[in-house]
Amino acid sequence: MVGRFLDVTLGDPYSNLALEEALFFGVRVPTLRIWSNQRSVVIGRAQMAKFETDFARCESEGIPIVRRFTAGGAVYNGPGNLNWSFIMPRADFNMTYGSGAVNEVFASFASVVVRALRACKVECTFRTPNAIFGKDGKVSGMAAYVSRDGVICHGTLLIDADLRMVEMLTRSSSQELKRRYPRSKVVAVTNCKVDLTEFVSKLREESHYGLEEKLTESEMTTTSDLLASKYSTREWNLGDPFLR
Repeated sequence: MVGRFLDVTLGDPYSNLALEEALFFGVRVPTLRIWSNQRSVVIGRAQMAKFETDFARCESEGIPIVRRFTAGGAVYNGPGNLNWSFIMPRADFNMTYGSGAVNEVFASFASVVVRALRACKVECTFRTPNAIFGKDGKVSGMAAYVSRDGVICHGTLLIDADLRMVEMLTRSSSQELKRRYPRSKVVAVTNCKVDLTEFVSKLREESHYGLEEKLTESEMTTTSDLLASKYSTREWNLGDPFLR
């Protein structure tokens, strides 16, 4: 199956996450998006920001904290990190819709990323449910969402990031919570040191999403709407997800 390729990074993390949701809910054809962010923390949709990062430092240094619409834990975005996203119509993904659906999504798209990394001579393996490890630690984490109409699997790839900054920005609080908010897992991370241009080329080859296109007018409009109503708001990014 040949899909489209988007090398699209918008001007700030809020817009980039709004675009992820716009692409998912407006999905027409299988799409691979490659993108990056300024230094920021991206948290899962049901997490509380103040428990998943050094909240005071982010506030004082102006480091954005952005909530995505998919589940999972907090991840680092910034220099030395690449984001990848696979989005496709539900009908184009061959799986049984049910309790194991998201794990199928992780395994399927992780295999594409692993093949691309190995083609670049980076040794790595997929570990269930949603991580790719090199020999010295985790290099990529993933989040996914499956609806009646669409499938998304997106993740990060540590290439040459400041690992001290990664650890600082994704260090969760040890405070016990009264409510069962998903907590980020502590795991050793490492850079994969892959050549960025070569990796993107191999990822396109392995995925067969090779037709480079631009965003449609509808996708840009939906992104702007989501940014204004949701992703630019403090309530969405920093508020209690159970009180929305």
